[in-house]
Amino acid sequence: MTDRDSSRSLERGEEATERSDLAFRLAFGGYVGVLLAGIVASVLALTDRPSIVVLGATVVALLSGCLVAIALARHAGGLAVWLGGTRGRRSAIVLLAGPFGMATAASLVTAFPSRFTNATLGAGIVVAIVGAVLGWMAQSRAVNAVTGDEPAATWQWQPPSSPKLDAVLLATWALLGATAAASGDWAESMLWAGLAAFWVCSSLVEGRWRVGSVGETPEIRVYDAGLVKQRPYTRSLVSWSDVSHVRVREDELVLDRGLFDVRFDRDELAELEAIRAEIERHLPDGVPSAVAE
Repeated sequence: MTDRDSSRSLERGEEATERSDLAFRLAFGGYVGVLLAGIVASVLALTDRPSIVVLGATVVALLSGCLVAIALARHAGGLAVWLGGTRGRRSAIVLLAGPFGMATAASLVTAFPSRFTNATLGAGIVVAIVGAVLGWMAQSRAVNAVTGDEPAATWQWQPPSSPKLDAVLLATWALLGATAAASGDWAESMLWAGLAAFWVCSSLVEGRWRVGSVGETPEIRVYDAGLVKQRPYTRSLVSWSDVSHVRVREDELVLDRGLFDVRFDRDELAELEAIRAEIERHLPDGVPSAVAE
């Protein structure tokens, strides 16, 4: 590679990082904004203030929280890597929707007004979805920070998918939501709409769906730090220190790591044996492997 090619590659990498930073800041701002707006809407829904006042205060809280959080994320350069570095932190982002869910459940067995139920349910759904997206983005940034260098080997990968089942589920939830809305049950309608929205987001993140050719080609990448599952819009890392056993069993490559095994079928990866051999070269000493079981 010439110096000019190396310089261009570096510039493209810096541009990609800047775009990723901007996307994360916007997602973090949106998350804090909807969290604050949900709290404000839920509290005011318990009062006798007009709905227009509740709506106005909610919008102000949303915009204020969003702008402050974006500024905070801009100054806290390592925030994305820190949030995405562990499963616990990523889960905590989503679990902050829990209090809204508990408030919704309490409202169903007490005399709270219906608009409080709608406010807490809607806030919980939006916080959970935006939080999940933020966690996925943070995880990708954390993987980038850990791997950094060029992969030792790559293989094209076809993430498992079931387009017909996905379409049926999405259509079913959309129909149930529309039916509930037509009957005036807005809480049930929001619940079904939330499930449909979360299913769309998870399908895109997991690589089951893809918007045209946008995003990266799904690949399995081997780094010194671990094995990366590159999806069109996100990536995740399996650290070598977490792998206790690697094997090819019939038509399946298995990386044992406690409760969260990683498995690839031959339909997803054609060269299972070659991948196993490459993985073995990167595993710490003492980790067993087997060609077949």
